[in-house]
Amino acid sequence: MEKKRLTAKKAGIEEIVKGKFVKKSGFESSYIITSLGRRMSRIRTLGLIVDKFVSEDGNYGSITLDDGSDTLRCKVFVNIKMLEGFKSGDLVDVTGKVREYNGEVYLAPEIIRGVTSNFETLRVLELKKLLQDQRKKISIVHQLQKQAADLAELKVLAGAQGVQADDVEAIHEAQELIEQKTEENVLKETEVKDKVLVAIESLDKGSGAEYSAVAKSLAFPEPAVDSAISALLEDGICFEPRAGFLKKI
Repeated sequence: MEKKRLTAKKAGIEEIVKGKFVKKSGFESSYIITSLGRRMSRIRTLGLIVDKFVSEDGNYGSITLDDGSDTLRCKVFVNIKMLEGFKSGDLVDVTGKVREYNGEVYLAPEIIRGVTSNFETLRVLELKKLLQDQRKKISIVHQLQKQAADLAELKVLAGAQGVQADDVEAIHEAQELIEQKTEENVLKETEVKDKVLVAIESLDKGSGAEYSAVAKSLAFPEPAVDSAISALLEDGICFEPRAGFLKKI
């Protein structure tokens, strides 16, 4: 049985790189699931080349695209001729399969072609319309979730309103992903606050712990520590006995 080629879905770079990569095995294609409830295995995206690299042995090359929202690498293995004729500053339209390595989502290009600024304007309008349509689908699915007993019933109800089963599954998967990230963020914030409190108690020799010393003693990014300290002060769990010092109540 001949395998049907997946349709390349148009997307902006920000949506691609912020999606979650889902690795599949066997004949199933890996894909990214995005916050917009879109599953994408083959993607068509457009951007300005801001960097180009070709290895000395000619077995690997890459171009980095920027569309104003984010950047994305397109990696080519062996077939480096695909990159010939392109340079930094060129506007290109790339179609390829989504891949992931060491946490980086990238494209394995199948087609790269140069385009004009008029083509870019058209793509912006296409993505705007796509976003509007997708938000309508999301709204329909979220409303029908209140009536549906399970995913199977949700598909039936949404299908009656013109939303395909694949779209329902993807929107449902994206919602679970967002909820999971929210839970992870809450757990992370709780962990930071707990560690901040331990640091304050450890560094407090009687007159309070110096703010900068608390931040330096922790392995968390400074913005995360600042946010945790602000939350602890607002919750009344600790206070500032004097400027620049913290003390647990």
